[in-house]
Amino acid sequence: MEKTERSDLVVVCDAGPIIHLDELKQLHLFIDFEKVLIPESVWKEIKFHRPDTELNSFNGLIIQGIKPSNEILALTKIFTLHQGETDALELMRKFNTAIFLTDDTAARLAAKGLNYKVHGTIGILIRSIRRQLCSKDQIIALLRDLPLVSTLYIKKSLLNSIIQQLEEIPN
Repeated sequence: MEKTERSDLVVVCDAGPIIHLDELKQLHLFIDFEKVLIPESVWKEIKFHRPDTELNSFNGLIIQGIKPSNEILALTKIFTLHQGETDALELMRKFNTAIFLTDDTAARLAAKGLNYKVHGTIGILIRSIRRQLCSKDQIIALLRDLPLVSTLYIKKSLLNSIIQQLEEIPN
C-alpha cells in the first residue's frame, strides 16, 4: 500500500496504545506522527508489560522528570489515575495541541474534561486506513483477531459494530 506523507501531528502516549499495537505487531503505525512524546513512567510501564518492545521506528522522545501540577493531581484523585496517565496528562498541558493516546476510560474522561483531543488503539488502526498505511481488509482482519492476540479490553458488541462500519466503506 502506498504511504502518504508523514503527518505533522504530535501525540502524547499512555502505555496502552503502545502495548496493544505491539501485541498486534503494528508499532510501525507510529512512524506517521511527527513526534511521539512518552513520559518516563509510561516507558517503564511498557517495558514491564512488554520487555521486548522496541521504539526504534518512533520519532519519539522519552520525557524524564515530569512533576504533575496541582490541577492534574486533583484529576488523578477524582479519576483514580495511575502514574503514567498522570504524567501523560501533565505532558499534554505542555503540548496542548497534541493528541492524547490512551485506552484507559478514566484517563480519556479526564483528558476530555481538559478539552484535549483523545484517541486510542482503535483510532490509530482506523487512521492507518485513511493515511494509506494499511488496507481496510488488513485492519478488519486485525480487529477480528484483536480479542485473541491483544489485552485491549473492548466490548464485543462495540468491536463488531466497528468492524461492520468498516466493511460498509467502499474500497
